[in-house]
Amino acid sequence: MHTGIETEIPVYDYVNHKRLPISVKKEHWNKGYVTGGVYHIPIRDVNSLLSKVERNVKDAVNELIEKNIKITRDNIIQLTYINEDNALENERKIASGEIIVNEDGGAFASHDEFVDFIIESQDPKFDKLKKSMGLYKKQYILDYWDDFIREYAPDSYNTPRYVIEEYIKNTGDNCKATEFSSQWLERFFKHIIKEGYSYRKDGTNRNPYTITTVSKYLKHLRAFGDYLFVEKEILNNQDYKRFELKKKTKKQSLIKYHPEPYINTHALYKKEFDWFYYFKFDDQKLERARDMFILQTWLGGLRQVDFYKLSKENLHKDSNGLYRIWFEQQKTEGEVINKINQNYLMPIFNKYADGFPVFFEVHDYNDLLKKAAVDAGLNRKLRFRYEYANASEATEEWLPIHDMISNSWARNCAVSILCELGYPDYRIAKFTGHKDLEMINHYKKIHPKEVDSMIDDVKPEFVKEL
Repeated sequence: MHTGIETEIPVYDYVNHKRLPISVKKEHWNKGYVTGGVYHIPIRDVNSLLSKVERNVKDAVNELIEKNIKITRDNIIQLTYINEDNALENERKIASGEIIVNEDGGAFASHDEFVDFIIESQDPKFDKLKKSMGLYKKQYILDYWDDFIREYAPDSYNTPRYVIEEYIKNTGDNCKATEFSSQWLERFFKHIIKEGYSYRKDGTNRNPYTITTVSKYLKHLRAFGDYLFVEKEILNNQDYKRFELKKKTKKQSLIKYHPEPYINTHALYKKEFDWFYYFKFDDQKLERARDMFILQTWLGGLRQVDFYKLSKENLHKDSNGLYRIWFEQQKTEGEVINKINQNYLMPIFNKYADGFPVFFEVHDYNDLLKKAAVDAGLNRKLRFRYEYANASEATEEWLPIHDMISNSWARNCAVSILCELGYPDYRIAKFTGHKDLEMINHYKKIHPKEVDSMIDDVKPEFVKEL
């Protein structure tokens, strides 16, 4: 600088409409600044970026000198990146619906020019703005998805939506509703089977899909095709039904082998459940998660969706002064009325006499339940079978209870313990609201109580003579 004072000017790159600080120090090259992580840039591009910033810094200093403005670090940085920052601000204003024309320092000569730009733009970030301006026209499959769930399919059919959104984002293979076909379905399923899924925002640490999940997605997408064909009459054919995950020959199959019918249905034995019930926790959150699990189990082995919909209106006293619970199952739409289990539940009701605290969010509930199981020492190992769509054979693992327990085990425990105690199938089904006895028969295989007692009854007897 003309004063002889040196100052450091940060280097920024602009990626996906965000300002990203860049370090060119060697120790940062493998920590997400220059290479690796979410930002990845070749050294040649780093050199070009440095040259560009250097030119902009010189231009900024010259402009400050010419306009007799005080030369400060902040002023240099502001002028160095003024074009990029203005572009970001314009993008923000456009996306939020602000009309920016030339007289306001904006990018458009008139309101009509602004509207024409929005109409012609294919950038999905303007979709929300188009809808608010009444300019959006439905054309892609996801434009019809909300209507599909609202008008045609149960809420459970919404599960593939995020996967479709991720696929379109990563591949650019958006599908117009009029072109929904077996060809698009094959590209979609090939991709998700190969790439798997991730719970992370950056898409890392991906896991393979199981065959059951992929098959479920196909069922939902076929129903979506029926909606487009029958209800909306957008499709003039049912080509989407030609797609199959499992073709006649293995070479054509996206699923690598024929899966065996196996359900990972596990539960606590009564002795384990009672140990968990009486266990004293130092952490109140763990105790409350355990109490939620007891409630979910003995209010009828409730599914998560039914459990979280409960309110005081679902509980009432009968003519004998006994509490009963009434609810309508969302999955089967069956009505269940059960007497409250006095032995397990009344102590919990008395503990929370002023009303049970707000339930934990499902994710927190499951995490706390696992931690509670660790504290209580529920470490018996169970066999889990995973049939991945991209594998040539099933994978089996033995995992401890505390790693795998979740709110879904409440329903399993209700059935399992009642089977263990030898109650008849129809009474168990009435309590849990099951419409068939398949799951109850499954638990009878897990708990060989009747076989054990039979073996114990077979005893040798002394024979005096033949």
